[in-house]
Amino acid sequence: MPMQGLYYTICSLPHLYFGATPPLTAAAFLALCEIEASPESMSTLAAISLLPPRTRSPLPAIERWYGWERGLRLELARLRATAGHGQVDLNPWPAEDIPFAQRDLADRAVAQESPAEAEDLLDLARWRFLMELESAHNFGLPKLGLYFLKLQLLERRARFNQAAGLELRRAILNRVHLPAAATSLAGLER
Repeated sequence: MPMQGLYYTICSLPHLYFGATPPLTAAAFLALCEIEASPESMSTLAAISLLPPRTRSPLPAIERWYGWERGLRLELARLRATAGHGQVDLNPWPAEDIPFAQRDLADRAVAQESPAEAEDLLDLARWRFLMELESAHNFGLPKLGLYFLKLQLLERRARFNQAAGLELRRAILNRVHLPAAATSLAGLER
């Protein structure tokens, strides 16, 4: 893959701040990149996702992100699977294979009082790791790929909606509880 400088594209991007509203959408970002990037580079960029794919990225910086995120997700899954259930065999994901930083972060996230606090803790750690990776790349496709991940993180956070979350919780409780319990839950909402 030819390494383009992509200087103009990178210099024209708005700065991203953790917790702020994204200044552009993922679609607008990709449209902006199309001006200067090759079709091959655009294909690589468009494939970048917060959720690690089964295939490897041709960009080492993005592959490092995927490895970090996989480790974190595996540790969160291990902790959630074993919580209150004793030991659950999660081979081939022994905890020893997951770096201490991800194990510690997952432990702290699971210990949070609310899911929102846990998400904030996890997302801030993700942001910091992306910033660390980004510090080694001033220009080029890796810089754009890391920017795209940060933008996707901001977009995901912007979609969080407390009212929608409460409605989802209500729907789950209504399916799980007996009709009498659902009626009493409805009475609490008034």
